[in-house]
Amino acid sequence: MSDALHKRGKALEEDFFARRDQQLRDKLKATFEQEVTREKLKAATGLADPQILDRLIALQVRGETMAAFGLYPLVEVAWADGKLDRRERDAVLAAAGASGIAKGSAGYEALEAALADGPTEAKRKVWFAYARDLAGRLDPNERRLVREDLLRRARVVAEASGGILGALKISAAEQRVLDRIAEAFPD
Repeated sequence: MSDALHKRGKALEEDFFARRDQQLRDKLKATFEQEVTREKLKAATGLADPQILDRLIALQVRGETMAAFGLYPLVEVAWADGKLDRRERDAVLAAAGASGIAKGSAGYEALEAALADGPTEAKRKVWFAYARDLAGRLDPNERRLVREDLLRRARVVAEASGGILGALKISAAEQRVLDRIAEAFPD
């Protein structure tokens, strides 16, 4: 009987340590993967701020989805009135295609998911932190070019639904989003 208890105790001990070893391996792997992701994002964006990089990682933004994340304000414009219509969705996805984000790619799928889910405060904060960092690294002419390009794309989305009864191209809610985008890249 004591031999059976000893064997059972030994088996439980081995099982415990095997699970603990697996947990440690999993934690090490996750840490390594996060570090690799952070380095890829750093290379893709030029961002050095570890807090912004960690926020991007928490939002599932990866190096291959960064280009789509750069278009996140278009999602904000599309949802400015609280709903997304097909024309706005199509305009955002057309902007993605024009930016080299291929249909079926991770970036395209991330943008589709953001359109389906709608804007979130977390993504908004991270995008504006990203934009502030980027704007701080650009000279005034570069900031102007980035602002104008992003606003041009955002206006196409805003105009896609035709505004109120087709009379106004850009609604007041959409204009507020456009103004915030412009403020992200000041002169």
